Amino acid sequence: MRWVFRVVFGLVALVVLAVVVLFLVPAERIAKLVTDQFEVATGRAMTLQGDVRPTLWPELGVNTGAVTIANADWSKNGPMLSAERLSIGVDMMALWRGDVRIKRIEADGAKVLLEVAKDGRGNWEMLRAGGEAVDATTGGDIVVAGGIPEFTMNEAVISGGSVSFIDYASGNRTDLTSIDATLRLPDFQGAAEVELSARMNGQKISVNAEVTEFAAFLAAGAVPVAVDIAIGGSKIGFKGRAGLDPVAAGGRLDADVADMKAVFTLIGQSAPVVPIGLGQRISVRGDVTMTGAGAVTLRDGTVQLDQNTLTGGADLTMAARPKLTASLSAGALDFSALTAEGAGPRGGSSGAAATGWSRSTIDVSGLQALDANIALQAASVDLGVAKLGRTNLTVVLENGRAVTEIKEIQAYDGIVAGTLVVNSRGGLSTRATLRGTDLRLKPLLVQLADYDRLQTTGDISVNLLGVGNSMDALMNSLSGEGQIRFGAGELAGFDLVGMLRTLDASYMGAGAKTIFDSIGAGFTIDKGVLVNDDLAFVAPLIRAGGKGRVGIAGQTLDYRLVPTLLDGQVNGGIKVPVLITGTWADPKFKLDLESLARERLDVEADKLKLQAEEALKKKLSEELGVTITDTKDIEDVLKRELEDRATKGLLDLLGGNR
Repeated sequence: MRWVFRVVFGLVALVVLAVVVLFLVPAERIAKLVTDQFEVATGRAMTLQGDVRPTLWPELGVNTGAVTIANADWSKNGPMLSAERLSIGVDMMALWRGDVRIKRIEADGAKVLLEVAKDGRGNWEMLRAGGEAVDATTGGDIVVAGGIPEFTMNEAVISGGSVSFIDYASGNRTDLTSIDATLRLPDFQGAAEVELSARMNGQKISVNAEVTEFAAFLAAGAVPVAVDIAIGGSKIGFKGRAGLDPVAAGGRLDADVADMKAVFTLIGQSAPVVPIGLGQRISVRGDVTMTGAGAVTLRDGTVQLDQNTLTGGADLTMAARPKLTASLSAGALDFSALTAEGAGPRGGSSGAAATGWSRSTIDVSGLQALDANIALQAASVDLGVAKLGRTNLTVVLENGRAVTEIKEIQAYDGIVAGTLVVNSRGGLSTRATLRGTDLRLKPLLVQLADYDRLQTTGDISVNLLGVGNSMDALMNSLSGEGQIRFGAGELAGFDLVGMLRTLDASYMGAGAKTIFDSIGAGFTIDKGVLVNDDLAFVAPLIRAGGKGRVGIAGQTLDYRLVPTLLDGQVNGGIKVPVLITGTWADPKFKLDLESLARERLDVEADKLKLQAEEALKKKLSEELGVTITDTKDIEDVLKRELEDRATKGLLDLLGGNR
């Protein structure tokens, strides 16, 4: 910044010389004197095109045509500064007293080129004619502040200007165009005001700033400042203290980033696609500190992400990859937009066809923006597919992989804890290792699958992995395992007791529901298909086991439930398998009559076999004159009878019985 003022002083020399020789020297001679004096002061050549015209009224000054100031000798990109026209006016009486009081500077079409060489040299580093650095504060300068002679400036105006900054070490280039700026400095020791509008990457930016102690600001002190910035529909305000050496600031920030696209356009990037609730519009208020090392802290802060408000503190390190560390608390948070695009089935629970999982791409590119370590406590969280109560968790985001440690979440009248991983490296993958205690199942199933038939409370544990860029892909790839243990409850729309008593799958008794005491099962999942073979269902009049498949990806059912009616009435004690098929939204219940028929045939066969055995025992007992009480004895009795008859026949043949 100081090089700007040194250039200004070189230009002021133009006014002084022009006045001295106003009536004595031709214009071209005046131009030569001015350019020579400027080169002595700055070490850079100045070129003036056109006449140099001094003015006495309404103020002492000079007007020129096109002006150029040479670049550093190592630069190959033309002049460091050029302007189409330059006009300077000074206070004549103050000038006679030895004071530099600039009343007016006007520059049309000023173009500034700032360059940093690979070795770190800046093209604005100037030398006096004798090789002495301009930064030196010796050599007869007047009062200095950071190497700047003291001066005042009523008003400096730049119209249609531009600034280009090129860093050859990093390869970065920044261009600021269409610059219209006004600078006021009525007292060098007092306040300086700047009004600026410009465009960067095609985006307009406006800046209004005030530095209350300008001389101290240049001399590396932290002084009171106020800055207001407008970028499209976004506004950023800061009031506090700031200094130049090192560049640092501290004070109150009030920022409303309502136009995210404009902000990202300004820095030459595309705005990330962020779901509403995560920061399509961001407001930040609080005490901010920025250090020379590129660290920014927020204390006593309030952060508004669309409709969500969070309070607390944060630290942002602006390294090659920004890192955010924060501890935040909130009331009710609404992230329902994360799953608003049909993330789950939305068919009716009592017969409408299921719509399936959404195939809309889930954009997680925002996870690549920075690294983070965030602790969050909230009164409630709405995730769209799930509504949570008190929430206490920590999120660690590193290189696009977010690991959420759930310390406690109140959900469905119970408690959930565990770990959730969302990985955006090379696509989207998720892993959930969760434990739920005393959960009410009905609202859980309604929100996840729009299924409202099962009402009970119990425990769930799952370890699941899904890979894919949409809910449909995630559900089709889902794998893992889990356990469920539920207590007393009811299953609506399924009268299992009445079905078994009447052997009618369509039977619906009073209330059309099945009341049970407990349900327990383990399961595995592979490629979106859940498999279970150990269901234990206990009800007042029924005991049941079951096994089968649940198509999570296709929202289908293929399950065989084998209940036993225990009431001792009609069909009591008989197992009647029930087949459950169809979709989640429209399940079909069917008695497995073929299996039932086989069971009845087996029973009748056992009865016939028993009757035949009884008849055989009776017949043999009569013929053989022995008592046979068990079919197992028949073989022994027949064997003894045959042996006796064979022995008798042999004796008769030998005459042994005569």
